[in-house]
Amino acid sequence: MTGPDRRLHAPLDGREAGGRPGALTFPVPPGASPGLRAIYLHGAASGPWVWADGFAARIAAAGFPGLALPVQGRDDGLSDYARDLRAALERPSVLIGHSLGALVAQRLLDHPMVRGAALLAPVPPEGLFLSNARLALADPALWAEVARMTEAGVPSPRVVRALFGPRMDPRAAARHVARLSPQSRAALIEAQVPQPVVPGWIHGRRVLVLGAAEDRLIPPDAVRRCAAWHGAGAEFLEGAGHLMMLDVGWPATAERVVRWLETVPG
Repeated sequence: MTGPDRRLHAPLDGREAGGRPGALTFPVPPGASPGLRAIYLHGAASGPWVWADGFAARIAAAGFPGLALPVQGRDDGLSDYARDLRAALERPSVLIGHSLGALVAQRLLDHPMVRGAALLAPVPPEGLFLSNARLALADPALWAEVARMTEAGVPSPRVVRALFGPRMDPRAAARHVARLSPQSRAALIEAQVPQPVVPGWIHGRRVLVLGAAEDRLIPPDAVRRCAAWHGAGAEFLEGAGHLMMLDVGWPATAERVVRWLETVPG
């Protein structure tokens, strides 16, 4: 176990985005010359707050201003989330998506304003069916509890352990999971099946695919298939769990994204 998490009682980064309910912005430091804007899309049952505990601020400090959009809505489907993202693409941007948010990002990789995407623990274009079936066979108890994770109520300790790597401070993990909220069932059902994602040889965008070595929800083969679809290689972060932007080692993950962003043409 690591020592006390310095962020346990720290205020979250990010500012409310005017005109976009629930969204957060992450400006670059005063006097800095801003690079491409990063648009953040969170995974199921979470919110823009997952990026606001240091991750997006670290990337903004490197010169890439951020906008974290809510991938939520009680009855919304993936097309509704894609529509909201499309409305935010009024200027050149890169997409940084996690899990379900990464699937939404992949649906817009051929948008003329998208310069590339960093996909973290992504749901692959094939959808979640294979990953869910594997989890149901390997650990049916965990599978059943994960299925209830997006409903009201605090997730079970088993789910908490599945979301983070073994080095995560339990107090920090509890603080994060207490903020999880219900997700649209329509979107989750839709995410089980193959999605309208253009392959890399057509969209031609730069894509970074990062998997978490300790991820119980998105297995390595799904991450590799996602990367192959986009003509990219998959990288795996040692010690990280599914919520890699909040897990121990998140600064190194953010720095990896920054190094990739510096290679994406504007």
